Amino acid sequence: MPQSIPTPILPGAGGLPKILLAGPDGARAEIYLQGAHVTSWIPAGGEEQLFLSRTARFAPGEAIRGGVPVCWPQFSGEGPLQPHGFARNVPWKLAGVAAGVGGAVTATLRLTDSPATRALWPHPFAAEMGVTVGGQRLGIAFAVTNTGNADFTFSGALHTYLRLEDIFQTTVEGFVGIPYKNTFTEKREMPQTERLTGFGPEGAGRVYYGAQKAVVREGSRAVSLTNENFPDIVLWNPGVERASRIPDMQPEGYRRMLCIEAGVVGTPVRLSPGQSWRGGQRVEVTQ
Repeated sequence: MPQSIPTPILPGAGGLPKILLAGPDGARAEIYLQGAHVTSWIPAGGEEQLFLSRTARFAPGEAIRGGVPVCWPQFSGEGPLQPHGFARNVPWKLAGVAAGVGGAVTATLRLTDSPATRALWPHPFAAEMGVTVGGQRLGIAFAVTNTGNADFTFSGALHTYLRLEDIFQTTVEGFVGIPYKNTFTEKREMPQTERLTGFGPEGAGRVYYGAQKAVVREGSRAVSLTNENFPDIVLWNPGVERASRIPDMQPEGYRRMLCIEAGVVGTPVRLSPGQSWRGGQRVEVTQ
């Protein structure tokens, strides 16, 4: 049985509350209650794996640039809501922290509808985030239940920012033969025929429909990212020109990051009253 671990809520940047999740093997993560936002992940015996902009804004209602934002109930501008929805901008509640099998530790955070969310999106819901660290792995599980009396649909993503030394020296494997949309041009492209290399100043924005796993390689380091019930993978790096228009992106920050996101983009999920959906992403340093 999981064993509950008392975990204090601490003041973070900008006074926003956060928790520190730490396993007995030294694996650890930092999670802000606003957005249930993972801002740091260090595997056991390793170093920081997530990019967090030095100019990220930590303020009530502001999305944090970097880490793992939760984009829900809308991905990007694919609907009537603000880009990426509201889940990353509102405070969640810490339900508890528990130790599990093999020494991994999991923090559970919850969000339910409120007058503020219903003013944006008129649906009752209950959402839950589970963040697990242990060994070389970060696990993120996201679940949502329709607690209302009418169907609703949603899209979304776990918008994981990987920390890099240099995007120009990075390759990504896992997308050969998979169709994708170029999100910069909104055009569907032919499937790739080889691994993705040659990132340049123009960046890249792609939704790979049906992709389930990607491996990011930089020098001797390799990080695998595996979907769990998310049907798509989103790849994003803004490039120099787009990054210059992002006010909370540090100078040259685009060279230090690459987003590999578990996504629901091509076909939104529909939930009837009482139904639930669960998905996740597993991130692991494999080399």
